[in-house]
Amino acid sequence: MSSLITDLPVLLRPFDARTRQEAERLVDDDAVRGLELMEDEMMAEVRLDDRPAQVRWLRGDRGWHGETDVDDDQTLEDLALCATLVAVQRREARGTLPMTPVEEEDFEHQLSVKLGRQLTPDEENYLSKVEKRYERVRLTGKIFDQDMVRLHSRWAIQTLEPLALWPETPKSLRDFWNYIALALADKGLAVPVFLRCMCDIEGTREALREWRHASTVPTWQKRIREFIDSRQDDRHTHRQPPRQCDFRLLITVNDARLQMRLEGGETPSPYTTVDAALLDNLRRDHRDGRLVTSGTSELLFVSCLGQCDENWNDSFRLESKHHSQWLATLFQQPALHERMLTLDEAPFTLAEQPLRWTTRLSANGLNLTLQLETAEGIPAPLPLRILRGVQTLYLSADTLFRGPVWLHDESRIDTAVTMPLEALATAEGIAFMREIDIPVPDAIKSRVRHEDLHVNISAACLAKTSGSSGAEFVTFKADAVDAEGRVRETLRFSGWQPVDEKKTTDSEDAIVCRDRRALRDAEELMNQLRRTWDMENDAWRVRMAKDFPDMFHQWASVLPENVHLKTDDSLKTILADPLIARVRLEATQTSSIDWLDLRLVFDIEGMDLKPADIRRLIAAKGEFVRLADGSWRRVKLELSEEQMQMLDRLGIDLNEHSDETHRMHWRQLAQESAAEIVNPKAWSKIVERMEEAKLDLRPPVPEGLNVTLRPYQVDGFHFLTYLTSNRFGGILADDMGLGKTLQAITWVLWLRSRKKADGPHLPVLVVCPKSVLDVWALEFKKGSPDLRVLVLHERDLFDINLVMTQIDVVVMNYAQLRGFDGALAAVRWLAAILDEGQQIKNPDSKAAKAARQLRADNRLVLTGTPLENRLLDLWSLMTFATPGALGERAYFHRHFDRRKDSRAAERLSARLRPFMLRRTKSQVARDLPSRSEENLLSEMSGRQAELYKEELARAQHMVLNSSGFDMVNRRRFAILQALTRLRQICCHPGLIDKTAENEESAKLTSTLELIQELHAEGHKVLLFSQFVSMLKIIRTKLEELNLPYHWLTGASTDRAGIVKAFQEDDKASVFLLSLKAGGAGLNLTSASYVILYDPWWNPAVENQAIDRAHRIGQTQPVMAYRMLTKSTIEEKIMTLQHKKNLMVSNVLGEGGFTNLLEKEDFDFLFDIEAERSA
Repeated sequence: MSSLITDLPVLLRPFDARTRQEAERLVDDDAVRGLELMEDEMMAEVRLDDRPAQVRWLRGDRGWHGETDVDDDQTLEDLALCATLVAVQRREARGTLPMTPVEEEDFEHQLSVKLGRQLTPDEENYLSKVEKRYERVRLTGKIFDQDMVRLHSRWAIQTLEPLALWPETPKSLRDFWNYIALALADKGLAVPVFLRCMCDIEGTREALREWRHASTVPTWQKRIREFIDSRQDDRHTHRQPPRQCDFRLLITVNDARLQMRLEGGETPSPYTTVDAALLDNLRRDHRDGRLVTSGTSELLFVSCLGQCDENWNDSFRLESKHHSQWLATLFQQPALHERMLTLDEAPFTLAEQPLRWTTRLSANGLNLTLQLETAEGIPAPLPLRILRGVQTLYLSADTLFRGPVWLHDESRIDTAVTMPLEALATAEGIAFMREIDIPVPDAIKSRVRHEDLHVNISAACLAKTSGSSGAEFVTFKADAVDAEGRVRETLRFSGWQPVDEKKTTDSEDAIVCRDRRALRDAEELMNQLRRTWDMENDAWRVRMAKDFPDMFHQWASVLPENVHLKTDDSLKTILADPLIARVRLEATQTSSIDWLDLRLVFDIEGMDLKPADIRRLIAAKGEFVRLADGSWRRVKLELSEEQMQMLDRLGIDLNEHSDETHRMHWRQLAQESAAEIVNPKAWSKIVERMEEAKLDLRPPVPEGLNVTLRPYQVDGFHFLTYLTSNRFGGILADDMGLGKTLQAITWVLWLRSRKKADGPHLPVLVVCPKSVLDVWALEFKKGSPDLRVLVLHERDLFDINLVMTQIDVVVMNYAQLRGFDGALAAVRWLAAILDEGQQIKNPDSKAAKAARQLRADNRLVLTGTPLENRLLDLWSLMTFATPGALGERAYFHRHFDRRKDSRAAERLSARLRPFMLRRTKSQVARDLPSRSEENLLSEMSGRQAELYKEELARAQHMVLNSSGFDMVNRRRFAILQALTRLRQICCHPGLIDKTAENEESAKLTSTLELIQELHAEGHKVLLFSQFVSMLKIIRTKLEELNLPYHWLTGASTDRAGIVKAFQEDDKASVFLLSLKAGGAGLNLTSASYVILYDPWWNPAVENQAIDRAHRIGQTQPVMAYRMLTKSTIEEKIMTLQHKKNLMVSNVLGEGGFTNLLEKEDFDFLFDIEAERSA
């Protein structure tokens, strides 16, 4: 720095005396701001006549040199450079020269040390943005909304003025970042995770609060001082009593004067004219509320105040257009008439009849004299002042008349008006006489010829030029045409212009009066077009944008009768009626008698269009389409409501415009309304098949069934027999707990009774989860003990010869299905039943592939949740049950599994209707006890809350540094792991940190209190958790509390014995179950309370767990408690369940979690919206 001070005289020497003197003045005026001095650099801003200039001095190898952003004026540039040197010299002399402090350590280095790692490229990029903003602040001392947007994309730009984020310019990058972090926090915007360790938001807020407090003291002192001073003035003013006044207006034909008198005494004072000085006093009294007057008096006074400018003397001159119009408005107020007086101090007389003009032709026939007269023919009293407004008023000394309009440049009439007759012998003269309502003199009338005009607008597409940018235009020309077709005027950029009169055939003596209403209408219509003037084509030009056809069609449809439109052939197609498209289904028989290929065909009458053009027109849904020949066309589908509904029921989307075929089972087409759109030949085949079919088959319940079916279960059995009789496979998708197993067993007995009569012995295969193998064995034993049932607990029990000769039913789990796929495929099965069929929802899984390879005469899927995550689940189930019903996988994806297709679920529901039966408990089991659910919230604290915040910060950092592709694909597993860890912390901190096993869990405390309360009341409880380690912690706590419990997880062996022990236990107890092991297939109706310790993504899985108790056989109301941790990811999971609750409702009639987690879901779960920074 010392070298700069030493070099100052040398640096100042090149500037002349005048520049030095002006620079001194700028420094005196405080025009040099934001002075920053460093070892090799100096920066400042200089205000040059309100023009800011940025100045910078740098020291290089050859010494100091200066530069500015003033590049258009050398004198101003020299002045700015000189002023900064003078400012440095002044501050050095005062000993106040600020030095920018050198930070003890590099900010980035300190940050890396605190993080314990190097910064990522994204973090380095963000830090660079912070440093750039700081450098700018050091130079100018200012920061703006535009700067803050660079640091957080959610910062709202609200002003162009500098922001007041600090009391003085920050001295270091650390101080600057503290202020920025505080500003973000105050706006509710998150500070980037990696920089949180480098800011002290609360400390900065407190320091800023102290500064603001200190800075407000002088302001408040000044305001208080001003208040005391004003109160002293007010006391002097308030000593004066209120002034009671009355106002009136004294009016002549030349002026109006405001008069007042004082009231309140024994006798009122006389009226006096208000002059400028008195008006100021009255205005002040009125403002302070010390002017007391009546309502109409005050209205008049306030109106007069509005007319008084600084040049007002003591009257309102009526030759002023402004004042005369104001007086006209006052005369329109009846309540003021008594206060608007003549010189005789009497109100004006209001004449009942208006004045009128009378005319007299001079003796020589050259002039016309106009005289205003009353209705009685008496000349009006002169002079008259004209007051223009809604009505034209004429004011005499004592009377107010209504009358005709008059020339605008006259405000007073003193005598009769005489004008040359020839001045009226024009079209404008004729219009003038019509306006003032006087007859046209005979000498002129004989020359007048009236002519009606209409407008012809011609529109044409402008041919493209070789050098055009690709934009297309339409030209518009507007001509005013008379009855004989002659163009009289044309609309140009400056308005309507007459054509060359030499081209007309009018006689020189004729006065042509044209009706121009059509011209005004046409000009208004042309103004609605986004037009520009095309000088080259001498016409208006409109760009042919995407919305042009719709705009032009709408515009042309409202043209009035006197405006005619003529277009070229291309534009004419826009105005034509839409083409009519008829829809039909072209069906062809496949190699199988039960299947047909359908193709959607659109027939358009009157035009020979290419298939590609037809598809474009249909896809446009009635909007205009530009065809290859340059014409615009649109299509209207001729389709009745019944036909629309038919297509919906078939699951065919009208928005699909390809030639692709849709393979349909004849049962899907067996509807009468289909005959209207299916080609006759194919329909006759369908009718034949319908006649052969057994659609209303209702066989009796087979003999040998030892249980009684409920009515809805009989209906379910009949649905299964309908499937078999018509060679379908299908899905029984009843709500959990409605007895799907029993309906399937009844069906098996019926199948066997049919098969005994005609054919060899064929076994039935049942595949189910391992947890319910014994449930099936028990149900077969109860329902039909005579059946020979083989339950495969071990792999080596499967003997193919034994199965094919001596076994009626084989029950195995899905793992065995995968392992036995070859052996199972060698057996011909009477029926293959997949219980909890969602196990094959992934069509690429080994279980799904093995299931599809089975050779079964009949196929059935049992599931309470046929759709868990995505529509493809249903395709996988149906491809097993009835292959081809939903098409090939690629076809299904195109037509049903696209995420943005809002109606895909409805169409899929229509396709499934013949093959799937779905009933809910509310529909069929109305005698089932009620079921209630309640969310119980607890709030974390202590070590649990700390662990959660730390894990959330790590997860947010990972998500913020992942692209959408990474999040959904490459890093998906890591992100899901982070979600799992957050959920585990909500359950108990010991699940992720062994050292925290003895720490408190708010949720566990609430759960144990609930269990103790229910146990005291004698209730049995099912408690589900996804984490076996959490169940172990709960088990330990129950043992400490001496509360009885039962235990079932995936590792349990004697599952049937464990379930039986709980069901038959008469004492109150808790059944601890893992969600996977106990959430499906079990009948646990001895419990009426369910606790879901941790929420799951898919509410269908939770419903399965609750339905272990809420099912047939339950006699008590079921209460389910969902334990949630407040303000955590668990609440967000519940919100996400609700958001994703639409697609299954459309397909199945019940809610469920249907979509896989996407990027937006991760952002929501991790609060990324608040965390994301630019």
